[in-house]
Amino acid sequence: MSLPRKNLWKWRSSLTIEKIDVYSEFYDLLAQIPEGFVSTYGDLAIQLGDIVASRAVGEMLSENKDPVRFPCHRVVMSDGTLGGFTHPLGVKEKVDRLKRDGVIVVNGRIENFEKIRFREFRSKFPLKRFRNSIKGIRFRDSDDFPTEMRAMDISYSGRKGIGVAVDFGKELSFEIVVREVKSPYIPNYLYLREGEIYEEIVEKNRMNIIDGNGILHREMKGVATLVGANRNVSTVGIAKSLLTGEVKGEKVFVDGLAVGVKCGKYYISPGYRTNVRGSFNILKNSRYFPHTKYPDRISRRYRDEVLPHQYSI
Repeated sequence: MSLPRKNLWKWRSSLTIEKIDVYSEFYDLLAQIPEGFVSTYGDLAIQLGDIVASRAVGEMLSENKDPVRFPCHRVVMSDGTLGGFTHPLGVKEKVDRLKRDGVIVVNGRIENFEKIRFREFRSKFPLKRFRNSIKGIRFRDSDDFPTEMRAMDISYSGRKGIGVAVDFGKELSFEIVVREVKSPYIPNYLYLREGEIYEEIVEKNRMNIIDGNGILHREMKGVATLVGANRNVSTVGIAKSLLTGEVKGEKVFVDGLAVGVKCGKYYISPGYRTNVRGSFNILKNSRYFPHTKYPDRISRRYRDEVLPHQYSI
């Protein structure tokens, strides 16, 4: 079940993954939409660098705390209909603000939509930059990896990420870090949201089990692979859903290569400095599987019971 040693798996050690603040770059784009014009969720996603970010655009609009500086009411659907609006008065307030901008709304649709559809953004295309920064990263296949395990997961309270790592020794022990995240969830870009937290809690001499994918990813560079490569540690990913690939028996294939294994309702894939068989065996033979349930429970409890008191003053 181990991966064939093709050029695909060669590794370049001289790499730097760019740390990108997606929130900051998104709001900079939003501020560029002039009075009297509108843009769309998809247009903004394209300016971020990938249309898959469209749903994340809606999330960031709903979190906007400065609607004067960042006019979220100027973002509508691709057909010119208004879409939603996070305000006590709802879409009515969106219509009123658009009218004050000089935009005509008729029956819930922007009049002369294409004429006032703003596309002249000055963008740094953050998601494209990120993809470019990881081009040199390749999966490092290895049969020599630690057998002591450390599992990690992250829960959220707004933009605060609560990262928990649990060590499985004679007794369970854990570590907690709380950090501000710089990106919403964007499919295939989980590293931008969670990578920095995981990189802070991985350990060199353990098999680091990460809630997410390894090479079971559209570019074979899931969060577990990128974290492992950036820190040069052994990692394996456990995911609850299949975003790419095809399941045949217990194996998961991408472009004809076995890149993971289905184990119950979970998908296991090597991240870095391990292999498919090693990742599967080290996890399935442990009584703690799925290991990420332990940090998940602790992070949620910390979020609900501890964090509110720490930030209430």
